[in-house]
Amino acid sequence: MASDTSSRSAIATLLAAAPLAALERRYREPWRHYHAWEHPQAMLAHLDRAIGDAVPVVDPVACAGFILWHDAIYDPQAPHGRNEELSAALCAAEMAELAGPLATARAGAAILATIRHLPPDMVDCPDGALLLDIDLSILGQPAVVFDAYDRQIRAEYAHVEAGVYASARAGILRNFLARDRLFLTNWGFDQWEQRARDNLSGVIARLERQVAAA
Repeated sequence: MASDTSSRSAIATLLAAAPLAALERRYREPWRHYHAWEHPQAMLAHLDRAIGDAVPVVDPVACAGFILWHDAIYDPQAPHGRNEELSAALCAAEMAELAGPLATARAGAAILATIRHLPPDMVDCPDGALLLDIDLSILGQPAVVFDAYDRQIRAEYAHVEAGVYASARAGILRNFLARDRLFLTNWGFDQWEQRARDNLSGVIARLERQVAAA
């Protein structure tokens, strides 16, 4: 297990070498509202805080790679899973020039795990649970932050008719809410679980009212 200092040093080394300007251009595409450059920046801050809180991190380079590339390809009109597959492929191509094959493969496995938001096998990515928790951390933020996120997601799907969106979005969020745990690590669970459930329950109720009124 890497120490705090070595983990942060490894992450800093990857960030210094990564094609950040090119990645930022991707995340600044005009159809992105939530899945914009601020999203991986917030995730990096959560990862740093997890390291500071002594959460076990096996491969900090893979973690940082996942964060940088996991939404590098994002088209709200793409078929389910296609964005993640393309992002994982881009990660494999670009991160491989900067990091070892194991870290690159682990980052790619975690990206593919976001298709269903279920953790990859520990062998494939030992930090997968932590990374998925960090990716979903927005669900457990204060209501004003969560509500802004909810509006941003709606803006990304502005091409979808309101009633169709409300029905589909409610179904997705109900599936999350039905899980025994939204957050897989104790670190994520303790700080985000209850607030996330409250936020999801509120938005599902609102979406269901919209569906009923349609």
